[in-house]
Amino acid sequence: MHTIIKVIIVDDHRMFIEGIISLLDNNPDIEILGTAADGKAGIKLLEKEKPNVVLTDVEMPKVDGITFTKYIKNHHPDIKVIALTSHCNGTIIDKLKSANVDGYLLKKTGKIELLNAIYRVVSGHTYFTKEAVEELKNSLLKAEGKNNDVTLSPRELEVLKLICYEKNTATISEELHISINTVESHRKNLMRKLGVKNMIGLVKYAIKEHIV
Repeated sequence: MHTIIKVIIVDDHRMFIEGIISLLDNNPDIEILGTAADGKAGIKLLEKEKPNVVLTDVEMPKVDGITFTKYIKNHHPDIKVIALTSHCNGTIIDKLKSANVDGYLLKKTGKIELLNAIYRVVSGHTYFTKEAVEELKNSLLKAEGKNNDVTLSPRELEVLKLICYEKNTATISEELHISINTVESHRKNLMRKLGVKNMIGLVKYAIKEHIV
């Protein structure tokens, strides 16, 4: 049975909203449930409509896109969020990743990339435009390495790589032929050794140290 992807758009610029609608309107896979002009109105809209995907601006009045994303992920973790901004900003990208955003696009993006991003996040993956990936890599490479003296075991490196490849605990357990508890133990040890608090910190370290 054909599944329709239900979308809401949240942005304080009506012209941008109309542009997104024009890109998506004739796609048989997508239904636009509604639009809102800020994060506060966006919360009311998503609570009413329960979309699959939220396309949101970052800089908005009342409730900004980062706070909006945090709300969605705390209350409706299955709803996918794609943030759109006018220009790449490493700090904003980092905050959005910490808020567990699913995708990041520039507002100049075209129809094909927008659709690719929507399909990818709905399938359980993340999608960051290439400019955002480069910006994030550059900011990480410029940062001073606090973990240069850390030594990871071969098994810890294997677990870290699989985490970076978006493998969940069960998959890592199966691929490495170790128990789920052992995977969790390695994950906790990695965070402790590297002085990070979450999965994003592990990925940042792996990128900075060219592990992936």
